[in-house]
Amino acid sequence: MSRATDYYLQNKKKNESLYEELKRNITFISYIRLIDFIVGLIVSVYTYYVKNYVFFSIVTIVWIGIFIYLVIQHGKAITERKYVEALIEINQRGIDRTAGEWKRFKDTGSEFIDQEHPYSGDLDIFGESSLFQCFSSCATYMGRKRLAEYFLKPLKSMEDIITRQSTVKELCENTDFRQKINAEAMLIKEKSSNPEELIEWSKDKNFKEYGSVVKLITYILPVLTIITVLLVIFTERFTYGYIILVAFIDLIVLKIGEKERVDALSTVQKYKNEIKIYEKIITHIENENFESENIKNLKAKLIVKNEKASDIFNKLKSLANLVSDRYNLFYIIINILLMWDYRSYENLIAWKKRYGMHISEWLEVIAEFEALGSLSNISFENAAWCYPKVGANNFRLKADKCGHPLLGEKRVANDFIMSAPGEVVLITGSNMSGKSTFLRTLGINMLLAYCGAPVCAENFETAIMDIYTCMRISDNLSKNISSFYAEILRIKTIVNASKQKRDVFFLLDEIFKGTNSIDRHQGAKYLIKQLSANGATGLVSTHDLELGELENEMTKLKNYHFQEHYEDDKLCFDYKLKKGISTTRNAMHIIKLAGIEVEE
Repeated sequence: MSRATDYYLQNKKKNESLYEELKRNITFISYIRLIDFIVGLIVSVYTYYVKNYVFFSIVTIVWIGIFIYLVIQHGKAITERKYVEALIEINQRGIDRTAGEWKRFKDTGSEFIDQEHPYSGDLDIFGESSLFQCFSSCATYMGRKRLAEYFLKPLKSMEDIITRQSTVKELCENTDFRQKINAEAMLIKEKSSNPEELIEWSKDKNFKEYGSVVKLITYILPVLTIITVLLVIFTERFTYGYIILVAFIDLIVLKIGEKERVDALSTVQKYKNEIKIYEKIITHIENENFESENIKNLKAKLIVKNEKASDIFNKLKSLANLVSDRYNLFYIIINILLMWDYRSYENLIAWKKRYGMHISEWLEVIAEFEALGSLSNISFENAAWCYPKVGANNFRLKADKCGHPLLGEKRVANDFIMSAPGEVVLITGSNMSGKSTFLRTLGINMLLAYCGAPVCAENFETAIMDIYTCMRISDNLSKNISSFYAEILRIKTIVNASKQKRDVFFLLDEIFKGTNSIDRHQGAKYLIKQLSANGATGLVSTHDLELGELENEMTKLKNYHFQEHYEDDKLCFDYKLKKGISTTRNAMHIIKLAGIEVEE
């Protein structure tokens, strides 16, 4: 059992015990709250009926106070139970991932699929059975988006990659912290909950501020309203008509600038749950000590004029709580009595003027920690994987015992080396022998290297290159583009990139398969020569064995192959990369297995 699996199992068991304890506490609080309500209500009704108003007032205040306290404690216990439930799920996901059972994870990142991207579609970065589905632990909208950006726009600087690696290494050793962040983020109801509206509101400087006359009226009216209510209750000279009159005046005043107030208060109310969670996540970050300069710099962004971002978010959370459930009867009454919308709006605008411009930056910090946490999980769960050496100047791609990161125990590791720009490796082999998988193996591991993550290899060295692929091309019916023409367009992109003298690394799988064998052979031959001449480096898999003869014309072309063997007439593969051109074929054997009669 690996260290990661053992940790996940123990942590899951601990939190399951805590979950059961919280369930019992919640049930107990519910019973006590019910008893308090029933007994308190009976005593209040009785004392009012016998006209013992002093005792009625004391009893009513006490039992309502106890009831409110129990409601608050009940809410806190439920929130804690949800947090513990999230921790249980996190550890179960870790267990599933280490056991290779991650394909049932719901978050596939499918919204980030971009068929026009140079490599993400071919390398299975998003969607079912993808890199994102396996390794993402991000729960917030911005965290998921940031991890997608890691995969779509990897780092281009050796210094940045080394810095990211050191950050990932440090977070790898702090799994408790990563899980706290992840558990809090999972309490946001929807992973697609986009905080853009909150960010736009926080940055918007066009807001209404009331003049001194309106402010004075909104302070005087609540006093008059409360005095009127007390006079009606405790004297006989004032009737309920006075309350109606004052309430009517209050409503008229509340209509002044109502739209601006409602828009602002509704925005904060809408994000009340998220604001509370952001505050907790930031608190966890602030309470943690870090060694990496990168993380220290991130943490430093959470201080504004000697104030902690968590304290500032806490103020916003308090304001959001005060305007929650704006349309229930209790809030409407309080709003009329105290001009509550005015008070809340003034406090909210004061908060916004002082801190609003920082919200976007703080949410970016949270997103960064989530994305880094996902990369750290890769390291934590795969202790045998290595952190690659990434070079900025000298070209080199060297992999020792390199396997596909998503294949688990089924993976077969291979050694591989390319040592010169413009070098092309041609891979031949029969159907299902492992050609395409090997191309993806190199591509995904190079991507992980550029993201600052560990790679699935014993040792791995790579230069920094732009990855381009042409492997899984299909028709585009919406644009009336056939698969062959779509392939031509993709290859054109690769050729153009190589002409710009960029460091291009290409992975081409069975190119030009949409045309006849003669044109396919000639087209592939010309393309390989041109890419190599332009300094592009890469691999081409093909069934066209004659292409292997290019090795006699091109000093920078090397032949490798995969092959099959038969055991009791059963087709078998070892998925080991071998030098030279393939000398075996299996298509006719597979055709016969399909029931087609073949003449010997």
